[in-house]
Order: sequence, then C-alpha cells, then structure tokens
Amino acid sequence: MRRWRSYYFLAVPVLALVLFFQYPRFNEAIHAFFYTLARPAFVIASGLRQGFYALRYESAGFFNAVSKQKEYRARIQELETQLIHYDDMERENARLKRLLNFSKPLGARTVGARVIGEDLTPWKKVVVLDKGSRHNLKKDMVVVVPEGLVGRILEVEPYTSRAILLPDPDCRVSALTSASRAQGIIAGIGTEKLQMRYLSLDAEIALGEDVITSGIGSVFPKGLQIGKIESIERDGDGLHLLALVKPSVPFSKIEEVLCLDFSQQK
Repeated sequence: MRRWRSYYFLAVPVLALVLFFQYPRFNEAIHAFFYTLARPAFVIASGLRQGFYALRYESAGFFNAVSKQKEYRARIQELETQLIHYDDMERENARLKRLLNFSKPLGARTVGARVIGEDLTPWKKVVVLDKGSRHNLKKDMVVVVPEGLVGRILEVEPYTSRAILLPDPDCRVSALTSASRAQGIIAGIGTEKLQMRYLSLDAEIALGEDVITSGIGSVFPKGLQIGKIESIERDGDGLHLLALVKPSVPFSKIEEVLCLDFSQQK
C-alpha cells in the first residue's frame, strides 16, 4: 500500500506536465494565477531593492560630505580672507590715486607716507609715519590729505617721523574764512572739533563758511582747507569772537598722507 502511495506522488507531477502540454490555455491560466499571487511580493521586493540602493547612495554622499566638511570650511575661510585682502587693496589703491592726483597742482616736492602708530597720551594727537630723514622728510614739513590740512612734522628720525595733528592742543595755524576773510588762529582742543580764536567782534562770519590757511607765517602755505564754521560765540575775554570749526579731515581714519616741502619748489 505504501508503494502505491509513492506512485501517486510521481503521478501528480506527470499528470500536470501532460495537462500543460496538452492544454496551453490551462498552462497560461496557471501562470497568470501564480503571477497574480506573486506580483505584490515582486513589487515589494523591487521597492525594497530600490530603497536600499537609494539609501546606500545617499549615505555614501552624506558620509563623504561629513569627511570633507573641515576641508570645505578651511577653503571657505581662505577665500573669505583673500576677498577681504583684495577689497583692502582696492580701497588702498583708490586712496593712493587720490593722493597722487591731489599732489600734482600743489607746487611743492611731496613725500608719501603711511601712518603706522599714534601717541597713546589721551590729550595728544600725534601719529608715527613710516618715513624719516632717509626719505627726505624734515621738521615742520606740512602734512596733508586730499580733504585738507592734517598737521606738520614734529620730529624726524632716520626711518620714521612724528607728526602733530590739528586737534592737538599744542598745534596752532593762522587761518581765515573764505568768504568774509576774517582772520584768526586755529587751535586744537583735543577733540574732534577745532577752535578759531581771536576773531574780530565785527567779523561777518556765516555758519558753514569754509576756513582755510592764511599763509601768515613760514610753515603753512595759503589756501589749504581746514574745515567749516559750525558755531560762533563771544570769547570769554569779551574782546573777540570764538568759532567752533568742524575739520574737513577725518583724523581718526587717516592711513596715508603727503608731506610737502615748499623749500624745494617743483
């Protein structure tokens, strides 16, 4: 009986093969039935495979980006530093070009210099220049920028010099107003403003009027811009007018200057 059962198991696949070959439509129906049953599994397997490949690709890109993060940051920092350097060079070239154009009509020998330091005393306004006697700088040479008068050379050493600025309390300049031609003395008070002292009581000075060097004396030539009248009041002695002057030169932003030598005319 057991032997016949084993024959039954062999007969079933043989019968199925005979039916497949004998009835093609039956074969197609069986294929369609099993394909319909297996299709969801194929779709799920395909989706899982694509998701796995996508995850693998994205993970590789992510870990690659993380590994190069420091490199990218260093490169960005380098490019930002270069950009700042180029911008600074462009601004410096613009300032030097203005100085060059400004020096042409001055009628004096000029020496360009850079500000490399300043006096740390609170009430003093003295800067250190990177040129000295080896560059033909001399004491009392006039120091200017395109905006106007800066001051004069105070001390000279072989490779550096010190220049006193107009806001320094020890700096004095003979000046006059451009329209009313009122004469006085420009004096520093250690702040961003200047004072014009010893003005005549009957001087008809207008607010906003330009103040220039008068040329009286042997240091400063006539006609250099100093600033504009900001306010006028009677001096403490009651004998003169006292004017507050806003300087035309931004003293806190000076980087390059021209030193003028009028003893050797061009």
